[in-house]
Amino acid sequence: CQSKDIRNNAANLRSLENCTVVEGHLKILLMFHTTAVDFRGVSFPRLTVVTDYLLLFRVYGLESLSQLFPNLAVIRGNNLFFNYALVVFEMLQLKEIGLHGLMNITRGAVRLEKNPDLCYLSTLDWSQILDSVEDNYIVSNKNEGECGDVCPGMAKGKNTCPQTTINGQFGARCWTQRHCQRMCPSVCKARACTADGQCCHSECLGGCVKPDSEAKCVACRHFLHGGVCVETCPTGFLSFKGWRCVSPAYCHALHTQCTRNTQNQDCTSYVIHQGACVPECPSGYTTVNSTTLMCTPCAGTCPKVCVGEKTVDSVTAAQELRGCTLLNGSLIINIRGGNNIAAELEANLGQLEEITGYLMVRRSYALVSLSFLKKLRLIRGETQERGNFSFFALDNQNLCQLWDWSKHHLVILQGRMFFHHNPKLCLSEIRRMEEVTGTRDRLPRNDIGLKTNGEQAS
Repeated sequence: CQSKDIRNNAANLRSLENCTVVEGHLKILLMFHTTAVDFRGVSFPRLTVVTDYLLLFRVYGLESLSQLFPNLAVIRGNNLFFNYALVVFEMLQLKEIGLHGLMNITRGAVRLEKNPDLCYLSTLDWSQILDSVEDNYIVSNKNEGECGDVCPGMAKGKNTCPQTTINGQFGARCWTQRHCQRMCPSVCKARACTADGQCCHSECLGGCVKPDSEAKCVACRHFLHGGVCVETCPTGFLSFKGWRCVSPAYCHALHTQCTRNTQNQDCTSYVIHQGACVPECPSGYTTVNSTTLMCTPCAGTCPKVCVGEKTVDSVTAAQELRGCTLLNGSLIINIRGGNNIAAELEANLGQLEEITGYLMVRRSYALVSLSFLKKLRLIRGETQERGNFSFFALDNQNLCQLWDWSKHHLVILQGRMFFHHNPKLCLSEIRRMEEVTGTRDRLPRNDIGLKTNGEQAS
């Protein structure tokens, strides 16, 4: 199954039926009208692995995950939710986590916060599941003193669960009143184990149904290939999404499917890099040959084409243009404020060399200069702002410099320029831009407010 975003109604959980692996994230959230009855008898025992993260947020009536996901063994954390692989936030009725099958969180930390009824936290030893517990954030849950957690057997005076020491406290480890926290015998060392404590093959992760067999693992430490766990994908195959092996033909099919389906913004044109089928080439590489899809090192700066009308009104929006060298479209900059904004803009827009449409800078009170567009050399003006404008600067209260014209060369092929209400931008700076860009003698003339530009310049 692909990533799941399940919300509003408990009936929507049915989309998890038959899933054994969620390749991506699993989010269950915003169910405001559900009660405990809605979750009674709902179970997905086949689900064993989530490759990214598991997030629960404001699901009313859900009291435990023990029945919902009894066999979830591994959360890989390939992609994280703000550094976390397991997030449980503002689950108002949740009494216990209850993921008694969970043996391994491969990457990322745990965040359990603002769950006012949540107990069975001090009885868990996260160090058995995670490599490092330092980044876990477990706060504002039910006070441990009010919980009265009882591990299996303790009510009868005989503890049946494994015991470990956490922060100097030696105690039994369990998920719920009925489920101990499973731990493998010390003889297994870093290996997983069967339910009855026999050591698994070293390539298994999270457990196995038969000891010492790489074909009977619950999940794979490295990669799954043809039902068997392997350390590396065999020759002629590619690793995919950090956990399985696929053929080059599979990767090609994904790429082709995406290039045909240009309407789908979430589509990813997969490419091949160092034996892996990946969403895009890493920095410094590009695909030259569309038939092999292989990433090759760039000679100099890598070309990267970005498409569409892009509005940069935040650092997040700027990050979407990181590395773009050609914008096949127009760029609108509307930055009201922000910390260290010039450096952020340069880091994300500093490689842009060419815009096929127009460049508009409006109400960008945080900007004093446009020098963050340090490589911009060409504005084609193939599409223009109303009035045939290819460069448009309006109401930028602190803009006092465009570029350092002694070092920067910019050509505007078509269209004219618009400057109004830029009180700190001297007319001499605008006139210099007219000369450099080749727009000075263009008809109709540039629209430059003689009284609304530079009147506050010092």
